[in-house]
Amino acid sequence: MSSKSNISPTTLTEKTGVIVFARIITTVIDLALAIAVVRLLSKTDFAIMGYVLMIHEIARNIAVLGFPDSIFYYFERITSTARRGFALQTVAILLISGTLAGLAILGFNLFLPSLLNQWPGESIRVLQQFLPLMAVVSILEIPTWPTTNILLASDRQKGAAWYEMSTSVIAFGALVLPLALGYGLEIAIWSLVGYSVIRFVGSMALLGIILPKNIRLIDSENTLASNQEEDTSGHYKLENRISLLDQAKFSLPLGLSSLVGRFNKYIDKFIVSIFLVNTAYAEYSVAANEVPLIKVIPLAVGSVLISRYMQFNLQSKKDELLSLWYKGIEKVSLLVIPMTILFTLLAPELITFLFETEGVSYANAVLPFQLYNLIVLIRVTHYGSILQAFGDTKGVFYFSLNLLAANVILSVPMTIYFGIVGTALGTLIANLYNWLLLLRRIGTHMELPFWKVLPFPFYGKVLALSVGIGLLMFMVKEYLLMNMVPLYAILSISLVYLVIYVVASRFIGLISQEDWTTIKSWAGLSFLR
Repeated sequence: MSSKSNISPTTLTEKTGVIVFARIITTVIDLALAIAVVRLLSKTDFAIMGYVLMIHEIARNIAVLGFPDSIFYYFERITSTARRGFALQTVAILLISGTLAGLAILGFNLFLPSLLNQWPGESIRVLQQFLPLMAVVSILEIPTWPTTNILLASDRQKGAAWYEMSTSVIAFGALVLPLALGYGLEIAIWSLVGYSVIRFVGSMALLGIILPKNIRLIDSENTLASNQEEDTSGHYKLENRISLLDQAKFSLPLGLSSLVGRFNKYIDKFIVSIFLVNTAYAEYSVAANEVPLIKVIPLAVGSVLISRYMQFNLQSKKDELLSLWYKGIEKVSLLVIPMTILFTLLAPELITFLFETEGVSYANAVLPFQLYNLIVLIRVTHYGSILQAFGDTKGVFYFSLNLLAANVILSVPMTIYFGIVGTALGTLIANLYNWLLLLRRIGTHMELPFWKVLPFPFYGKVLALSVGIGLLMFMVKEYLLMNMVPLYAILSISLVYLVIYVVASRFIGLISQEDWTTIKSWAGLSFLR
């Protein structure tokens, strides 16, 4: 444990680079999947497929119950030999909850006609045919969900990276290949069942290889063993086993938070499906997506740093924790903020190039897309990781619930009166309101006023520079490139924008020499060697 506490900045950067790279690759694959599905299907079929996948994702997030996240917290508190039993305990719990999730999907299937009363009857019948198959996918996929976290917590970043990339590739092939060959929705869904079988078998085999052998799941009395050993650092002790009760107390608030968070992700889509027609749902499904290449960065960085946050907190190193927290936010801001402004600027061209085909227009999705992606400006860190480091899983749940309530209150009337533009605006306002409250909560743990929880002076400089360059490029786009083919406009504007941003950032000192070295290292993929 002490060795982990003394990880050098270079090593930490390399580990972060591996995960960021993997998450970017998987995100590109997911984006390619979404684009392929939109292009290969009609609006009606796309709405059906999108709804099926949405129900599956919600069920999965309900079923995992926060138990995969407990891996990070408890692997820092148990001996290496106890990790196999803890991992098996987690998988066993998720196998049971996955089965219950599958049954829940079957039950939900019965209520579709009354919920989707604006949809054509044939679309509802197709949905009712597909959802039982997705129940099988849920049962097999959910127990595999801790695998990435187990690899990360075991300091196997490269293994976690390859696992995530390989599962994404298989999922892409399973869904897209049948559609590309003209087999239709039913065969594609059956192919997803095959993917879930491969993922389950492969994940269980991988865990069997990497985890220590000959460790029992529980002791003879089915209780938490009290044996502890002193950590070499002398700051805290390690336990031999964690009881199911202790794991549940930590995990369930996270699970409820994840559940509510998934509802937050989809509640606006549910509102659109209830109050608007299915074609509007298809348009909003295109619009209501944060640019995945951007949002993946803070999540990836957070997954690497969370163990470090926990170590510093356990050892009462508040200054070191705050310094690492600030540093992570500053580095992420340098990437997330300018990219958000760039993609907001290029929204019309992106939607035209990525999603539109002859006779199928998604022009109505442009403004909602721009509004929705402004949310990304506050995603400069993974806020839940710092709350987890302080053991405040109840706080994570509270803010997820608060966001859900605010989103419903704002989005329902705005959808009724303004359509999908109102839905996106309501979601944006709800996120900003919840963000301010979240900063106050984090501030209480870090003993800081909420305006010092984030490095706002640095954040403001990056935002001002990005917006200034964005306004300049908007004028260039509108007056010089107005008739350019969308792809060429995207490439040319992106290149000029990023060159100006990098040069200006170096000139005013936002990008340090250390940052520049890291960028060149990442660009060369040295962390994969």
